Amino acid sequence: MKKASGFYADSLEMLLDTMCNVLGGIVFITLALAVLTRASPNLPPDYYEKQGAQLTNALAAAASSNAWVEAELEHTLQRLQDPRPGSSTNHMSLPHETTTTKTPWQVIVRYGRIYPLYSYSASARDGKGQNAQTVEWRQAPGPSLVVEPRPGQGQDPESGVESMVSAFQSVAKTNYQFVFWVYEDSFAAFDRAKETAASLGFQYGWNPVASNTIIMTKPGGGGEIIPPQN
Repeated sequence: MKKASGFYADSLEMLLDTMCNVLGGIVFITLALAVLTRASPNLPPDYYEKQGAQLTNALAAAASSNAWVEAELEHTLQRLQDPRPGSSTNHMSLPHETTTTKTPWQVIVRYGRIYPLYSYSASARDGKGQNAQTVEWRQAPGPSLVVEPRPGQGQDPESGVESMVSAFQSVAKTNYQFVFWVYEDSFAAFDRAKETAASLGFQYGWNPVASNTIIMTKPGGGGEIIPPQN
């Protein structure tokens, strides 16, 4: 049999040894019962012949099963050692953080949608007008505000990012970078949003959050700084 090395070899050899031991135990018990049965009195002669035939069949079946297991293990070893044609490996790279002087534009990603905390307003400080349509704002202790997206009222990831970028470009404001707060149910939506932002030439940073996380921010979007990762 073609030998494997490392974890696979140890695991497969243990499996083969275990199955052989089980089969050996079955054969031993069968033989022991046969000996005890032969020692019992008052049994007709044809009974012993039937018992002998059954034992012979059991041993033949055990041998056949053992050979089948060995063949299957050899086939498995070959598949583990010889990659199939056309197989490929995906390499994952970690995000590359950079520094920026651009103003963060915060967006919550939840329920498979995006919820920008602000809509562009020329009269507002830094162009940020609170988005009260799809996001609920509540006062928290101190200067902070609790922000919570309204289920079912967010925007599509691609078109939502495109509309924000369009608003920036309409007033020649490109000094923003997106900051995504990504809930654990919406990583696919985040992937779509970030790819759209990057394709439109905007940087983004992101922070994953658990489903029970309460997000708080300060008026104007102050607080934790998340550097861009593209």
